[in-house]
Amino acid sequence: MKNIFSVFKFDIKDIAKNIIVFVVIIGITILPALYSWFNIAANWDPYANTYSLPFAVCTMDKGYKYKTITVNAGDTIVDNLKKNKKMDWAFVNRKEALDGVENGKYYAAVIVPENFSKNLFSVTTGKFKQAKLQYYVTEKPNAIAPKITDKGAEAMAATVNEAYVDKITEVIASTLNLTNNEISESKVEVADKIIKTLKNAKTDLKEFNKTNDLFISTLDSIKKLLAANKDLAPSIKSALNKAGTMGSNIKDSIKGFGATSPQITASISEIINQGSGYAQDLDNELSGIFNSVDKDASAAADKLERLTQINNKIISANNTVLSVLNEIKAVFPDIKCDKLIERLNAANKKQNTIIEKITNAANTIRKTGKLPKDVQNELKSLAGAAKSDISQAKTGFTDVKKKIDNATKDVYTALDDVSDFITTLSSGTDSVDKVLDSGVDTVDTLKATFKNLGGLMNNADKKIDTMIEKIKDIRDSKKIENFLSPIIENPAELGKFVSSPAAIKDHRLYHLENYGSAMTPFYSALGLWVGGVVLVAVISVGFSKRELKTLNKPKEYQLFFGRYIMFFVIGQLQALVIALGDLFFLKIQCDNPLMFIVASMISSFVYTLIIYSLTITFSVLGKALAVIILVLQVAGSGGTFPIEVLPGLFKAMAPFLPFKYGINAMREAVAGMNWGSYWSNIGYLMLFSLIGLFIGLVLRKPCIKVINFFNNRVEESDIVI
Repeated sequence: MKNIFSVFKFDIKDIAKNIIVFVVIIGITILPALYSWFNIAANWDPYANTYSLPFAVCTMDKGYKYKTITVNAGDTIVDNLKKNKKMDWAFVNRKEALDGVENGKYYAAVIVPENFSKNLFSVTTGKFKQAKLQYYVTEKPNAIAPKITDKGAEAMAATVNEAYVDKITEVIASTLNLTNNEISESKVEVADKIIKTLKNAKTDLKEFNKTNDLFISTLDSIKKLLAANKDLAPSIKSALNKAGTMGSNIKDSIKGFGATSPQITASISEIINQGSGYAQDLDNELSGIFNSVDKDASAAADKLERLTQINNKIISANNTVLSVLNEIKAVFPDIKCDKLIERLNAANKKQNTIIEKITNAANTIRKTGKLPKDVQNELKSLAGAAKSDISQAKTGFTDVKKKIDNATKDVYTALDDVSDFITTLSSGTDSVDKVLDSGVDTVDTLKATFKNLGGLMNNADKKIDTMIEKIKDIRDSKKIENFLSPIIENPAELGKFVSSPAAIKDHRLYHLENYGSAMTPFYSALGLWVGGVVLVAVISVGFSKRELKTLNKPKEYQLFFGRYIMFFVIGQLQALVIALGDLFFLKIQCDNPLMFIVASMISSFVYTLIIYSLTITFSVLGKALAVIILVLQVAGSGGTFPIEVLPGLFKAMAPFLPFKYGINAMREAVAGMNWGSYWSNIGYLMLFSLIGLFIGLVLRKPCIKVINFFNNRVEESDIVI
């Protein structure tokens, strides 16, 4: 221990004897602080100075008039921007705007096209066309400026959207032009008409079922008569005359019902077509969203989640078709639609899988700001497969549709046959004996057909009852009035609500008032490491023969610690100057100044020990390693960007860099103390001092010969110091 302090005393005497050396020591003590202070001051609050960022705006909007409402969204944008001081807005023509972005005069430009207002209110014409602002940005002059101008363009679009909702609500109100009483009366009138029509249909179905049952009963009687005695022709003729009349009535009723069969199959085709269209929309939207992830990850994640609405629409359409197909399968077992049902069920499973994948992808985008290519390809592949399934189902239904139509046609043909058959029988008893034998088979076929038809009618009857109850609920409730009344009575208030239905209540933990304070831990740690590098560049870690002779044969570890005391003391002075300057010169926001100073001094101790050990062990190579470690820490310690968003290599390297823990400890003191986190980071940081001691005391001995050889070669060059 005595020899260790003898080395330190020897160094102090050398400094005291040489005023130039003393001045140099003062300089290297202050220099790292200047490095930190200048960087912190330069980054103090850059986003508060965006008012000098040139941004060109050009409006060519011709406006739009609907009834008594006149709008010009381009003029609205200009008026709002003139009141906005967040950027240096320049209102110019199209050529000046584009030329300015091209030559760097403006960082960005927004051009409002001629048809902007017209497209914005295309909802009033029924021909929807999205209104688009033309946004031009140059990314060459600066990496951050485009991010700032992007926010400016988004703010313009948001302003237009809010104004649009207000106006379009007024248009809806003026178009409806109804009072609450009128709405209520119209609703009741329409509902009553629908209920009356449905009840009439229900009555018709009941009459038809009665006739159908009577006809089946008649067929049973006919079958018994045919089988019992062929000699009862007069009685049969009388029964057939009555049956002929009933058959004619039934046939007329069936014709009315039968006309709906092609409409039913056509409706199913339309539903499948809608599902195919939704699948195509899903495929198209995915590509657009993937392209927008890098521009605005949060918006892309929101859009991606909204795509699940399309998936649910496809599932709903498929379920509707499945319900109808299952009923058809029950009524007409000969119609084979099992494969089509399997395809639609498989399509629904894929849609549910896509919903799950989309939700996971949206969460990935929110966490990482990116979406891996394999995930994108998987979603595209699933969407394509689902679209293919629906296309195959569409093709499959074409064949099934033909079978359904043919089966219905067979029913009506059978009715014609039985009508003709009864007429033939009733026209004369002389020919009855000839047809009695084949009559039994015909009666069995007809009986089965009418039983199936009766089942369909019973299902239709139940569905009509359900529809009537739902319409009554709508008629008796106030939901329609409650929905339409605000639009009619106070369209402006509704517009305000719809344009911003949700607001964010901000709760910030450990709030920092300026960017400079937030960056202080990083630049202070950087200054401390730079200070350590400057120390080994200026102060020798080795000993001259004169020093060794004076020190009375000290051991290697004594020389190591004795010379390091000088590095430690100067490092601590550097830390004090940086920390005190941050607090009292720059006046950073700091929750616990004392712990900030402690974290700075401990960081300086660890950094100087590592740099000193690298230099004393590896000489010039050690200095180079210290600089390399500095570069890695600047990129991978999480000082600027969160570690979670760094590339994989830097993310994996971060836990092994002392910067991470020194910066985090300082952040606790600056933004707000969490004592557990603070001392945890200090503890991890101190572990790196053990690495420094290992390099300087253990690893040095086996490396001495190699490093001496290296140093001799370097000295021979007369180039490297």
